[in-house]
Amino acid sequence: MNRSSSKGVKLTTVILAVLILAVSAMLSNSSAADDKDVKVIQINEELSD
Repeated sequence: MNRSSSKGVKLTTVILAVLILAVSAMLSNSSAADDKDVKVIQINEELSD
């Protein structure tokens, strides 16, 4: 009994860590895309002046 419960806890921890990393990667990608949009708008404004 003891071995299976510790494996279950380890598996749950690994799955939770992977989910956290995935969410973190998605958030960093979306913020990077937002930064690119801002730079494009700034360049367009400079060109139109």
